[in-house]
Amino acid sequence: MALSVMIYHLTSWNLYHPGASTLLGRLGIYAVSIFFILSGLSIAVAYSHFINDLKSSIAFYIRRIFRIWPLLWLCIFAVILLYILERKEVPSLKIYC
Repeated sequence: MALSVMIYHLTSWNLYHPGASTLLGRLGIYAVSIFFILSGLSIAVAYSHFINDLKSSIAFYIRRIFRIWPLLWLCIFAVILLYILERKEVPSLKIYC
């Protein structure tokens, strides 16, 4: 599923944007849902023996947050830095609705 999502994005960024009526378009749309279901299921199976009560589930979520957030913020700052270096201006933080 991850491979089909990757191929969909690669195709839509470089070649053309496949519509929802094509096979690649359907894989791009539905593979994301299946990928999330499978990844959630695999995490549930892998940690089912470690999460037994409220205390262990809170510890699990705290560990997940501290595992994911540092890399997230590192990537955000790297993208902002690359934007500044390339365009010689600070990106606008205006939110478009």
